[in-house]
Amino acid sequence: MRIRDARSIALEAVARGWMSAAELWELAARWARTGETQSSDKLFEGSSLDPLRLASLVAESTKQAETVPYSTDDGDSKKRDTQPRKPSEQPQRPSQPPGPRYKIGELLGAGGVGLVTSALDRTIGRTVAVKTLKQGRDSESNAARRFIEEAHVTAQLEHPNIVPVYDMGWLPDGQPYYTMRIVKKQSLRDVLARAELKAQWPLVRLVGALSQVARALAYAHARGILHNDIKPENVLLGDFGEVYLADWGLARPLREAAAIEIPSKRPSVIPPPAPPRANGTSSQTSGTPGYISPEMLRHETDVDERADIFSLGVVLYELLTGVHPFDVGAGPAAMILATIDRTPRRPRDLVPSCPLLLEDLCLQMLAKNKAERPKSADYVASEIEAFLEGAKERERRKAEAVTLCERAREPILRYQHLETERQRLTELARQTLKQVKGWEPVERKRSGWSLEDRASEAERESGRALAEAIELYTKALGYDAECVEAHRGLADLYWGSARRAETDRQPAVQVYYEALVTDHDQGKYAALLRAEAHLSIATNPPGANVVIYRYAERDRVLVPADERYLGRTPIADVRLDPGSYLVVLKAAGYPDVRYPLVLARGAHHEVDVNLYTSEEIGEGYLYVPGGAAIVGGDSDAIEPLVRQEVTVGDFAIARFPVTMREYCAFLDDLEAKDSKLAEKRAPRDTSGAPAFRTRRGAGGKWEPDPAIIEGEARKMFPAGEGHELNVPAYLVDWFDAAAFCGWRGAREGAAVRLPTEAEWEKAARGTDGRRYPWGDRFDPTFCHMRESRPYPQQPEPVGTFPTDESPYGVRDMAGCIREWVGDVFGERSSEQLLAEPEPPPGTPRGDSPLRRVRGGGWQVDAKWARAASRGADWFALTRGTATGFRCAKTLVKRER
Repeated sequence: MRIRDARSIALEAVARGWMSAAELWELAARWARTGETQSSDKLFEGSSLDPLRLASLVAESTKQAETVPYSTDDGDSKKRDTQPRKPSEQPQRPSQPPGPRYKIGELLGAGGVGLVTSALDRTIGRTVAVKTLKQGRDSESNAARRFIEEAHVTAQLEHPNIVPVYDMGWLPDGQPYYTMRIVKKQSLRDVLARAELKAQWPLVRLVGALSQVARALAYAHARGILHNDIKPENVLLGDFGEVYLADWGLARPLREAAAIEIPSKRPSVIPPPAPPRANGTSSQTSGTPGYISPEMLRHETDVDERADIFSLGVVLYELLTGVHPFDVGAGPAAMILATIDRTPRRPRDLVPSCPLLLEDLCLQMLAKNKAERPKSADYVASEIEAFLEGAKERERRKAEAVTLCERAREPILRYQHLETERQRLTELARQTLKQVKGWEPVERKRSGWSLEDRASEAERESGRALAEAIELYTKALGYDAECVEAHRGLADLYWGSARRAETDRQPAVQVYYEALVTDHDQGKYAALLRAEAHLSIATNPPGANVVIYRYAERDRVLVPADERYLGRTPIADVRLDPGSYLVVLKAAGYPDVRYPLVLARGAHHEVDVNLYTSEEIGEGYLYVPGGAAIVGGDSDAIEPLVRQEVTVGDFAIARFPVTMREYCAFLDDLEAKDSKLAEKRAPRDTSGAPAFRTRRGAGGKWEPDPAIIEGEARKMFPAGEGHELNVPAYLVDWFDAAAFCGWRGAREGAAVRLPTEAEWEKAARGTDGRRYPWGDRFDPTFCHMRESRPYPQQPEPVGTFPTDESPYGVRDMAGCIREWVGDVFGERSSEQLLAEPEPPPGTPRGDSPLRRVRGGGWQVDAKWARAASRGADWFALTRGTATGFRCAKTLVKRER
């Protein structure tokens, strides 16, 4: 009997359980050494195979050799004839080429125990890969047993993504070998490591390959096999899209007692499982560090297919991020500990564009507790294929977008709370520090400073909260560009920012945010952004012609432009574009009335204006119609009020500050009654010297000192032309200014007084909240201030700077002279201040009550020119070289 026939009989005996696999191995080794043809009894001598059973197997083998299947002439493969053919009818077999079947070629690769070479199968005529044990390993029974086991496991896993095994046998020297398809030696590791290959494998292609690996793994698990060494090196990639899960050398049955299903007519042998071998790990754990599941590292006994799923999750993490989830850079031991203890970072934290569906799947596969992992590799493949199809990924991204929008609610609420807290702390700090004099020690100021610091911190935190909310909404749109909640949230935030920019007089910023609102608006703000304003105007008496101008900036100054006649009052519901306007009312017998106003989007503005005659208004005064006005709110001003809208009644205010001519007339009248009182009210310096800037002339009349204007300024204001008479009165204290107003009121038969802070600021700014009387931009040539002249600054006649004019026509409110006002806004009224007695002569200035000044002056900087600037509290007895005043009076509203 030939050894080849004996081998077939032995395999069948093992398959039927008549002989053990260990006995087969011993017989095969003996046959390889003898190489002789012997009788069946001699070949199976020493085995446990019963002679009768041996004889039956020999008989069956002989019978099968005498019968061959054949097809009918019509090619019907289902019709088989097993009758013996006559010798003359036997088909002629092709002759076997002389020599060995395989002609060995080049070395393809080498592993720990095996070699893979190419070889030409001379019988079939194709090139195959032949895997053999390395020289000298045949004496190591464990290595040989694992080799045979690997061959049998791989051969029985017939799957498109598992390298097929063609043949198995023994070499003349007794070593086992098996042949398989040649696969290009390009692994997934090569793709991840080499940039030129990575460029050819985008993420979609990579995960598509991984899906095929998952399907192969699912097939193996269904056959009861655990791969046990899944890593990028063991995923082979062909030139034509082939994907193979290779190297089943560490494969093991899912259950040690389970056997692989064997086809009934295909004899096969699986030797008893060999002890697990180590591959850089402990002697009881097989696999590669970084890819071994935590339960295997913990030597748990109930390891199942989810160990392979964990390893596949590590590979997926590498595909998504380009890095290993547990590589801490300290060697295999540290990697093993990290695998057990460390939770990897979310892939999107490393690669923001990481698909959410794949991230969810990857983190689920890497769960430390195997119960939390997917239950099958089929599920993994299905999830990857769902991602590739796209629908499920879109669904997942929409869900993530909604989650991010929900998270944005918290920072929005925090932002709103912090903004309210900031305003409260700012005002509380202002009120606290107002009670402290500037010269008082730091200890007295610390409480106010602490409040200011808390307000600043609240402002910083509110900015962070706003940025966080915007970032969350923006990320949501990154996941779902159509997310309604994200668009709505951003539209609300940007609308608020646009309104703040409008309030802060930042038109460029306002336009920017309104454009962002347009990008995200879902209909809530569209009407407002396109809405017109509505204006209705009534006058008392009616019949005034109405001309309206829209303010436009020319050379950094807001000027009335685009004149439009609206008709006669009353006028109802005129539609206009939103913006800042100047309405001019013209009626016979009345001076023209200037009425600036701001028309807001979608709002209906109802204007009701009283008309006053020139006599009622008074010579040198301008009429400021009552109504709403914006005060404060300019963060760059000096000690501004908190931004607020106030209502001011009709009043008239002097067009210019009180001049030296007017003030000397006041002194002359006092001189006639009480010369000492005249000297007391005369402008004098802070040292108390009398008549520093005024004097009694040759005729005994009071006159300004000609030295008020000197030096290079005389080229513009020559001596002898009376220019010094038109210089604003200065070096007067608050009580002097109040006394002058009382004197003028008696002469005019009207209640002349100092303007209130709200009246002064409305007269300077109009109603649109502008920064300066002329608009929002500054230049030193627009008003008389410290940088307006190339020569040393000094007082100049009022009205010298025509740009320094408010919407009502009031002049010199940004420069020229700072002005005393009649009240302290929100604290003490004009009546209360006037009721305070004037300190007696000789009272130190610091012992006098506190007052306020408004406006800029010829010797101060641009901040004072801002209409919201108030300065700190001033002592009422202060006499400043750049401090004067102007007059105002209340106009009584008549019944219609």
